[in-house]
Amino acid sequence: MIELKGIQLTFQKPVLKSLNLEVKRGEILGLVGKSGAGKSSLLKICAGLQDPDDGQIAIDGKMQTRVRHLLVPGFKGLAIVNQDFKLDPYHTVEENIREAILHWPYEKRDKRVQKLLRLFGLKEIGLTKAHLISGGEQQRVAIARAIADQPTYLLLDEPFGHLDAHLRQKLSSHLMDLRDEENTGIILVSHEGQDVLGLCDHICILQNGKLSKKLKPEAVYYHYKAPERARLFGPLNTLKMGAELLHFRPDEYKLSNTGIAVQFEKAMFVGGLYHNYVRSNNNERLLLYAFEKLTEIKAIEICKK
Repeated sequence: MIELKGIQLTFQKPVLKSLNLEVKRGEILGLVGKSGAGKSSLLKICAGLQDPDDGQIAIDGKMQTRVRHLLVPGFKGLAIVNQDFKLDPYHTVEENIREAILHWPYEKRDKRVQKLLRLFGLKEIGLTKAHLISGGEQQRVAIARAIADQPTYLLLDEPFGHLDAHLRQKLSSHLMDLRDEENTGIILVSHEGQDVLGLCDHICILQNGKLSKKLKPEAVYYHYKAPERARLFGPLNTLKMGAELLHFRPDEYKLSNTGIAVQFEKAMFVGGLYHNYVRSNNNERLLLYAFEKLTEIKAIEICKK
């Protein structure tokens, strides 16, 4: 287990304020926050690449030495993949992975490389040089290289930042396979909450230097307290009801004849369902998910989950 206790970090102003966090083996944790919130700094502290100003880090019950006292930065048993993949561009995919475990016996090393090529869907490009493969493929090679030496925990900095929807889904599947096959604990940071909803067992939100409690993805999406946080994970409708504001997700409604009156504006097909845009009598624009165009809509009732 990775344990962070009372982590504090200040640059020109406080970045991390007395953070506590626990991540178990086999757990996938998402750290979500806006750009500049301190997510990458927190990841570097977890990995042993940066010292906090205060606080303690323990890995599997062992208190870790300060980074400034390490001969080589980085805690044993942890691997980190930054947005710069740091591959050798003129070596093949296989060679890039193999180079991380040159100290292994030959037969064991070859089996490990072949397993990782299969696990990350890289077999077909195993003999291709790294500079000739796509960005998404380079990312998978970087992750395979990082876990070649069987670290207990894998830390990923914005792993979905340069990927399209198809590749994000594919990478998510590979990471879940990794967790299931090797019981690897995974921490990934993202400024796009929707990228981590379907992948993570738990999610923490980093905002104003404070880290939220670990929450289930369903709780983060539906049972939010602050609208600003809720919008990190997808669209949120807002209706003024008297003196209060009512917030609800695009699927938290049902059609009605006597509820909140709305008028249909337009619909966009996004594959599998429609994004329907309607207007309330107060001229509030709302987004409603449905399997059809809601051209005949008259009113809705809010159904909070």
